[in-house]
Amino acid sequence: MNILICSVGRRVKLIQYFKEELHKVGGKVVAVDCDQTAAALHHADMFEIVPRIDHPDYIPYLKKLCEKYNIKGVLSLIDPELSLLAHVKEEFENDGIKIVVPDKRVVDICYDKYRTYEFLLANDIPPVPTYIDINDLKNDLNHKKIQFPLIIKPRNGSASIGIYKVNCIEELEPFKAEHQDYIFQPYMGREEFGADCYIDLLSKEATNVFLKRKLNMRAGETDKSIAIKDPMLKQVVERLIVALRPVGPIDIDFFRTENGYSVSEINPRFGGGYLHAHEMGQNFVENIINNIRGETNSIAGEYEEGSTMVKYDHVMVI
Repeated sequence: MNILICSVGRRVKLIQYFKEELHKVGGKVVAVDCDQTAAALHHADMFEIVPRIDHPDYIPYLKKLCEKYNIKGVLSLIDPELSLLAHVKEEFENDGIKIVVPDKRVVDICYDKYRTYEFLLANDIPPVPTYIDINDLKNDLNHKKIQFPLIIKPRNGSASIGIYKVNCIEELEPFKAEHQDYIFQPYMGREEFGADCYIDLLSKEATNVFLKRKLNMRAGETDKSIAIKDPMLKQVVERLIVALRPVGPIDIDFFRTENGYSVSEINPRFGGGYLHAHEMGQNFVENIINNIRGETNSIAGEYEEGSTMVKYDHVMVI
């Protein structure tokens, strides 16, 4: 059984995990990216250079690769591609290829940060306060409901690209005309936490919930983290999963406030900090392979808290 992983970028260790697990069942991992210098390409069993995801021939190209390599499962590692794959999920599955992405409804909620905020409010799950209307924002600033500094993010962004921190009302002015493309949030400045979860593709049950406190971030990814167990945080995670109904791997970000945990972002894919969960026995890769083979996964065993994950740089010449 072969699996195609799209937009692999720098995710070398994740490709190695897939390679290790697939080899156990006689399968291989095929990696694709539009950049031939993407490091993870060169750690897969096979790789191909593909058009950019916004190219009209991108999906037809993936279909040809699926036929060429006898692919049984496809997943992506970047947010902008998830909606694209969700849109053709049924089309691929009619050909016997499992797209490891939630339904388009879930992907759309998660990719649009303001829709995420609205979804959380509607389901009584505490969100980080989020604005798209600059007048509403200024009104709440005037009434001391929130205060500077603020964080400004693209409404549909990822990898911490295009994020600004503003400290006064004058610094908001450049965002007036195009505020619909941005969201405005208070700078939390508090401890950040994360949850790596796997929801079985067949049973729709959460088989894995791994919690961590983030010690350091780099380019929007967890660079250092410590494994924790917190019943309050786990309860929020479980409520979110029940309300959202995702499948496959999902990465959820939180801040801890004086009132408890507030959800910051939801990413229905492998998060950059998944490596910690995997090393602690929470093997989402094996889960995906089992599901593609038609096997339901059992609830994972417990993990030990207190372990610290530390990422580090490596180099290769191609």
